Amino acid sequence: MPHVHSAIQALVASLSGPLDGKGAKSGPPMVVTISRDHGTGGDEIGHKLAEKLGVRYFSKEILDKIAERTHVDPTVVKAIDESVAKTRDLWLYSLFTGQDASADTYKKHLVNVLLALGRIGGVIVGRGAHVVLAKTKALRVRVTGSPEICARRVAEAEKVSLDQAKARIHEINHQRGKFVWEMFNARTNDPTTFDLTVNTDRLGDYDHLVDMLVDAAKAVTVGENL
Repeated sequence: MPHVHSAIQALVASLSGPLDGKGAKSGPPMVVTISRDHGTGGDEIGHKLAEKLGVRYFSKEILDKIAERTHVDPTVVKAIDESVAKTRDLWLYSLFTGQDASADTYKKHLVNVLLALGRIGGVIVGRGAHVVLAKTKALRVRVTGSPEICARRVAEAEKVSLDQAKARIHEINHQRGKFVWEMFNARTNDPTTFDLTVNTDRLGDYDHLVDMLVDAAKAVTVGENL
């Protein structure tokens, strides 16, 4: 397994170039973490916000980088990330492949990848980034909504019944909350771990919401509190 510091240096070098050929913006990097409930539009908001800020959007890419740096099968990394892999299964994988696929190894690399992304800037969705970057200039956003309205969005987007949508939302939110608790001993419903919580039941115009988040990100980035 490559030395973690070398891996992180390589990660920073590979990600810190200009976005889409554009020159990098001057000043401190803009970093926003987004923790979202399923069906709230958090992913779409994240993409729009990254475009507006002129920074990169990170979600699945985080897992790809961890798999690349640890030489572990991406499927196994995804299983750990989704908190569905059993300890016995991970032990057997390590035994037969000689690769360290433990949750502790995953957490170590996840934290280092998130810290690296915090240094170069970007919109980081999920993975407990709001906990890891709590002492930085990152704006930590929680996107939430009522089960009823979230279910309507999911039912329409995924072509399922409302009952199926509600069940899916419950399961995904449970897994996300479980992941953050098991990795970082934090609750996704703890408002003190976020700078801003938005309810897309009432703030359903994502473009206007993104404009608000841009102003908030700028305020946190240049603020004197940290």
